[in-house]
Amino acid sequence: MKRLLCAVILMSAALIISSWIGVTLKKKIKPKFLVSGSIMQTLSYCGGARPPQAILDSLNTPKGIPFGKLFIKSRNTNIKSLRIIDSILADSNGNFSIHLPPGDYCLVEEWKSRPFKLPLNDARHTVDSACFRNLYNTCDFKLRITNKNINHLKIVFHRACFYNQPCISYRGPLPSVAAPHKH
Repeated sequence: MKRLLCAVILMSAALIISSWIGVTLKKKIKPKFLVSGSIMQTLSYCGGARPPQAILDSLNTPKGIPFGKLFIKSRNTNIKSLRIIDSILADSNGNFSIHLPPGDYCLVEEWKSRPFKLPLNDARHTVDSACFRNLYNTCDFKLRITNKNINHLKIVFHRACFYNQPCISYRGPLPSVAAPHKH
């Protein structure tokens, strides 16, 4: 009789513990939703003889960034205390898809995924440190996922000429030939 009572108590305890673990796991597992779209860019015309309007229009038309990569942080700011939780890697056409739970996310380019480093001033460049820090702390794209999939998302970056970068004043010769520049 004692053995039977002990067995019943142990089985009851095991059932209670497994039920509690199941409820706890269900609370921690959030559903994930599909986010799909394209990482794209437009380019500035950077000098030289004025090209035909068709070329200027082409530079202003967003095009996929082959194998573009963005890093994902939770919340909606790029502060160093928030670690990278995932990344998006586009295919050869700039298209991507990822599954994420509901929440607010900050998407940043690679240079913003690394520790902050202020560029140094030199003979041709003067960096506005407060502006550059603010640029670093700003998400390149803010993403909010509620309770549904997001399709056809367009994340578009504009690539300025090397002599017209945000937060950096350039003093020097301008190019005589048009050459798009990437960050």
